[in-house]
Parts: sequence; structure tokens; C-alpha cells
Amino acid sequence: MVAAAISVAAVLLVQLILFPVPFGVWLQGVVLGLLGSLMAVGLGLTYRLNKVINFAQGDLGTAPAVLAVALVAFSGVNYFLGLATGLVASVLLTAAVEIVVVRRFRRSPRLILTVATIGLSQLLVVVSLLLPSIWGQTPIASAVVSFPWHVAWHVGPVVFNANHLVAVIVSIACLAGVSLWFTRTDIGIAVQATGDRRDRASMLGIPVGRLQSVTWVVAGVLSFVSIFFQAAIFGLPLDPTYGLTALVTALAAVALGNFVELPVIAASAAALGVLQQGVAWDDPTNPALGLAVLAGVVFAAIVVRQLVARRGDREAEPTLSLAGSVRDLAPSARALPEVRFGTPAGALLVFGAVCTLPLWMGAGELIRASALVVLAIVGCSVVVLTGWSGQVSLGQMSFAAVGAVVGAVALIDWHWDVSLALLLAGAAAAVAAVVVGIPTLRLDGMFAAVTTLAFALAASGYFLVPAEFSWIPQGQVGVPYLFGISLTTQSSVFEVCLGALVLILVALWGLRHSRTGRVLRALPANPRAASGYGVSVVRAKLGAFAISGFIAGVGGCLFVLVNQQYADTAFLASASLVVFTSTAVGGLGSALGAVLGAAIVEGSAVYLPPSWQLFPSAIGVLVVLIMFPGGLAGLWYDLRDWGVARLVQRHADTTPPHAAPRPLDPALVP
Repeated sequence: MVAAAISVAAVLLVQLILFPVPFGVWLQGVVLGLLGSLMAVGLGLTYRLNKVINFAQGDLGTAPAVLAVALVAFSGVNYFLGLATGLVASVLLTAAVEIVVVRRFRRSPRLILTVATIGLSQLLVVVSLLLPSIWGQTPIASAVVSFPWHVAWHVGPVVFNANHLVAVIVSIACLAGVSLWFTRTDIGIAVQATGDRRDRASMLGIPVGRLQSVTWVVAGVLSFVSIFFQAAIFGLPLDPTYGLTALVTALAAVALGNFVELPVIAASAAALGVLQQGVAWDDPTNPALGLAVLAGVVFAAIVVRQLVARRGDREAEPTLSLAGSVRDLAPSARALPEVRFGTPAGALLVFGAVCTLPLWMGAGELIRASALVVLAIVGCSVVVLTGWSGQVSLGQMSFAAVGAVVGAVALIDWHWDVSLALLLAGAAAAVAAVVVGIPTLRLDGMFAAVTTLAFALAASGYFLVPAEFSWIPQGQVGVPYLFGISLTTQSSVFEVCLGALVLILVALWGLRHSRTGRVLRALPANPRAASGYGVSVVRAKLGAFAISGFIAGVGGCLFVLVNQQYADTAFLASASLVVFTSTAVGGLGSALGAVLGAAIVEGSAVYLPPSWQLFPSAIGVLVVLIMFPGGLAGLWYDLRDWGVARLVQRHADTTPPHAAPRPLDPALVP
């Protein structure tokens, strides 16, 4: 508690020293922080109960808020009726999500439920973007909602009105209500007991399922209240990253509050609101700077968490391993002629078919095909970091962006050979991945999701944007060369991307069967047991971040080669989520899953309008996780094992039995 209080004070001190503001702006930051504390407390409630980060927390409130705002602004519905409608919608939506999705994964590894919440987030983003079209209004930013009581106070230089006053009253009332509910009622105390020892609470007769439903509904309502009253003050500039930005702010507060200390979480959110207003006031022409500062707060909070973590804490519980993964065939099955010769023959057949794509595809289609190959490469980096080592990463496209920037410098400014540019880009991204992963090395793999998501927003919004830094190349790639051979056609670029993917797949196959690969796959299952066998867990995690970052950086450099320039819009934080969920659809435990996910999920999104492009990955990840927890690759391995078992049985039926042994000569028996 003392460390958390010091962290909150440090946030306020940073604001006072680096980003001083007038008193009116400071008060507006307090109002914004109080509203943000509602979402942060809801996030802390679900984490305390399920030990997962609900990445749909912001979007569970955004969709009902869009509905309520649209009803009031576009249909002329009474303010209070619209608010009540939004509240009812948030209760029904969150209850349906908990019953239909969350409850299905109550016995699954935490990684599976985490992936499910990311899929939910993307689905709700699509719903939020499409809701205004019911009224023929796009975007929702044109909607204006205001409390029907006109009063104003001027606290220089900000003019406060009834919306600010109502927001403060409602926020304090909600926080007080949650505090009383959580500490004084039987349900709240039961929720605390269930979060601490879920299995024991169930054995004692506590209705864990109903408590989970109540907790999730409370968290969803808090999120709705937060976003609705923010919309009344600041508007609702809805875009695919709106919910992510709100989520990262809440995550920063949750990290400062040690993830479970709800009073400190609320105080941290209020302090962060003041800091955000200070950053915005200091540089109003650069709103993205706030994301970079917020990412710094997240990193600092996680570092403090790592330093004060006790040995008895639950950061290393072995629940991030995957339900499904690659299964090796038995030696007897691999010895079958059909398997021994059929496997490489099938792989060569598929490779040959893909190589023929330039013969019947146009230039535009080849660019899209090359981009899908590159996304499969980035998906392979997700497999190494998340599928094998259990470090949940939501910033792989930002690691790819680091490689893209360095690759653009090498290709555009220095005119390097493509092979050297790829190596340099991979090395730079590996360094970035290690730096981002260092704060979470001694913590649970779930904490990596927080740091990588914060890095993704900061990198895509500020650090890797050409408008912010002039050294980032904005020109076109000249005629690139690979080992002295000019790549003048789109077909040659596609072949380079395909060759890189094949090399990475072969390297991952070898890595998986090496000691390093076995160590990485042992980490999420039982890190303490791995440490007992002499494995350095910290070094293994660093290796996973480095390998994953290198692969992502190579993919980023190839993106520059495909687009002939560095396009920062290709590396948004939402793109990292799409890559993660598409790999989950394909199968996080297998490099084959990265290829399948890119081909099916992201390939289908290419032909959809912008508002619908998250739909395939959102629906796909939920359907696949419910029906096939191992992903499409897991389904493929199930079918393969079934077919091989049939082959083994057929060979056993056709093999003549061994001749009966001859009886011994009685004279030889003693």
C-alpha cells in the first residue's frame, strides 16, 4: 500500500514539475480522472475475480454509450431516458457476454480467456462503429449530449458547467457504492474470497458463477457510466483505438494500484487524469504525446510491481499454458512410408502452388498477397512469444514498426542490400522487444500484455510517426537489391517475402526441437519446475522476447519493401490486436497457425469495408476458441492424427503374424 501511494504521489509530482497547468485545467483533470477511475475499478474487479485482464472493459461501456448518445442526439430522446436505456443495455450486454463467453472458459487456461476478451473487444468495436449508421450518422462525433440544467462557472481558463458537476457527483457516488458493496455486503465479501481462492470458495458452497455474473455486470456498468459522462463533457470521437486508449489509461491506474488494491486504483486514475490534462495543456498541437507519457507511467508502475513483488505472490502460477499445441508423431508413425514421403511431398506441393501466384495475379493482388505473407511472419513472432513462452504480447506490429523504420533508413537513406536491411531491422526490433519485456521478466506473463499494449499505442501514436520525428524516412524506396539482383517487379518482391517466410518456418521447426525451444515451451507450464532443472527463467524470457522481436522486425522491413515506403498507418495498435487474434484463430502453439490465421482471417478482412475489417478476427477467435481451443492448426493436427492412426491400423492388419516359436528339445531342459 505504501509503494502504491508513493507511485500516485510520483504521478502528481511529475505533472507539477514537467507539465504545470492553471488551476482550472487541474480541476478538469480531476473530473476526467474521477470518470476514468470508474473504468479502472471495474477492470480491477474482474482481474481480482478471474486473474485475467479484460481487454473488452472499455468497449463493454462504449457500445451502450454510443447507443445512449445516439438516442439523445439523433432521435431527440429525453436525456434521462437515454441514460436509463444505456444503463439497461450495459447490464444486458455484460450479462450476455459473461454467460455466453466468459463462463465457457471458466476451466480453461487464463491465456484462452484473455484471447477471448480481445476478440470480444474487436467485436464490440465493430458494433460501436456501426450503431450510428442506424440513424444515418457517421461518425458519432457529431452527436452532442448535455445535462438539462444550464449553469456555468469560470475557473480560468476553463468554463465548467452542469455536465462537470454531475460527472463528479456520479463518480463519487459510484465509487462509494462499489466500496460499500465490496467491503460491507455478503456478496462483496464473497467476491473477495472467490478471487483469492476460487476452488476453495466453490467447495464451501459459494455460488461462484452467480458472483462472477454480478461482478462483471458491475464492471460493465462502471465502464458505461465513465464513457457516457465523458461524452457529455468532451464528446465521443469514436474510432477503433478509442476503447484501447481508455483501456490503457485504466491499465496504468490498475498497475499503480498493484492490480487488486481498489482504493489506490481509484486514486491513481484521478492522478492520471490530471497528468493527461497537463500534457495536453503543455503541447495542445501534439495530443499523441499523452500516449507516450502514459506508456512511461505503465512501465514505471510495472517496474515498481516487480521490485516489491514477494515470493509468495501469485505472479508465477502455471495457468498461461495453452490447451492445444503441436503434437509430434510417434517414431513408429513417422516410419510409415506414407508419412515419411508424403509430408515433404505435400509441403513441396503447397509451396509450388503458392509460387505460381505471380503467374495469374495482377500487381494489386500480388501486393495484398505479399502483405498477407508478411503478416504471417509477424504471426510467427506471436507464436514464439505467446504460444511457446506464455508472454501475452499485444504489440507485435509495433515491434514490426521498429524494424520498418530501421529498414526504411537502410533501404532509402543508405541504399543497403535487402539482406543487410532485414538483419539490421530484425536486430533493432529484438532490442526494442527486450527493453519492453524487461519490466515483466519476474512477473506473470499476463503483465507483458500491459507493457506491450502501452508500447503499441505510444509507438503508433508518437514515437514512430514521421510527422513527429523528421529522421524517419518519408520517401520512396529506390530499386532494391538482394545479393546484387534488382527487385524491379512485384513478383520478385512477393518471392522474397515468401522465401523469408519459408526460412522462418524452417528455423522455427528447428528451434522447437532444440533445447532452447523445449525450455521456452516449459516456461508457461511450470516456471518453478523449469528453474529447478537449472533453467534461468529470466534469461529464457529475454530470449523469447529477442527471437520474437527479430522475426517481427524482419516482417516490418518486408512491409517497407512491399509498400515501397514506410507507412505508419499499417502499424496501428489495432493492427497488433488483429495479428494476435488471427494467430489465435490459426493456433497460438504452432507456426502453421500463424500462416492459417493470416490467410483466413486477415485475408478475408482485405475485401471488407473499414468498419467491418475487425469482424472476421473477432467472430473467428470466439468461434474457434469455443469449438477448437487449439485453433485451426489444432484441428488440423487432430485430423492428421486420426489419419495416421488409420494408416497404422491398416498396416497392422496387412502385416502377417510372426511364426509361432518352436518348442524346446526336452533334452535341453535342465
